[in-house]
Amino acid sequence: MRSIVYLGHSCFQVRLGNIVMLFNPASADLLGGKKRMQKSGLNPRTVRECDLIFLSNEDPANCEPDTVKEISERAFSSVVAPKPALAKIGVSDRFKIDVRTGDKFSVKGIDIEVVKAVHPQVQYPVGYIVKGDGLTIYHAGDTYSFTDMARIKCDVALVPIGGGSVMDPFAANSAVKEMRPKVAVPMCYNTFETIQQDPNEFVNDLGGLTKGVALKIGQEIRL
Repeated sequence: MRSIVYLGHSCFQVRLGNIVMLFNPASADLLGGKKRMQKSGLNPRTVRECDLIFLSNEDPANCEPDTVKEISERAFSSVVAPKPALAKIGVSDRFKIDVRTGDKFSVKGIDIEVVKAVHPQVQYPVGYIVKGDGLTIYHAGDTYSFTDMARIKCDVALVPIGGGSVMDPFAANSAVKEMRPKVAVPMCYNTFETIQQDPNEFVNDLGGLTKGVALKIGQEIRL
């Protein structure tokens, strides 16, 4: 089974075969002191299955230490993150995987590549390309568009559209058209007042090469 569930902001559950992954799991109503406009679809107390947790940076909206610790300790999840984010996570070092841009490795049958992200307000932002069960998924993390983004090859691209310190719908649309994935899913929008966007603006302007899918919180797409 290959599926993606959107859990709000930049949080997704991804299942590739028998491996379950969480990207940027965050469930609190307050993220970095700002109240969510939309509640998270993640309840860490109910997560029983999670092999890998990916954190794209140390920002509180993407790195929630208590949530990561609770899930990792219950499910024995490995936590993949750059050093500034990993330093916040209070789990055993044997479950921590410290990464830098350019790293390529395999864990639990999943091929992982750590790619560049551009964000002016965090110490070390990254994105991830994960491959398993014949499918390649790119989670861009918090990022502006950048030249090398066009070289990223994937079947599914999860991209921010909120604007501000990440791409807006126009920039995300342009980046996705250059990457040419089969499916593109917007994220990092409508969580706070400062990143309100209409995801249909992004989806409707993609054209025919990529299918845009604006998932509601808690909604699943099977691939």
